[in-house]
Amino acid sequence: MPLVNIHMAKGRTPQQKLALMNAITDAMVEHIGVPRQSVRVWIGEFENTDFMAGGELLADKQARLATEAALESDQTQTNEDHKADG
Repeated sequence: MPLVNIHMAKGRTPQQKLALMNAITDAMVEHIGVPRQSVRVWIGEFENTDFMAGGELLADKQARLATEAALESDQTQTNEDHKADG
């Protein structure tokens, strides 16, 4: 009986988690040939303040990436505005 335990930060919808667990179950059936009813999949979620990689809290990384994306979006909009002004 294959057991698959997924650890991930909170924030996904129930539909996303269901889709993930179904895909993992399908992969186990397809790639290792086990009966579907024998596959067990569960998700353990943690707060983004409870995980660190490379010395950076996940919460801090998410905030940094959001800021970078907003700055990039602003720069793209500024460039498009300048092109439109011709």
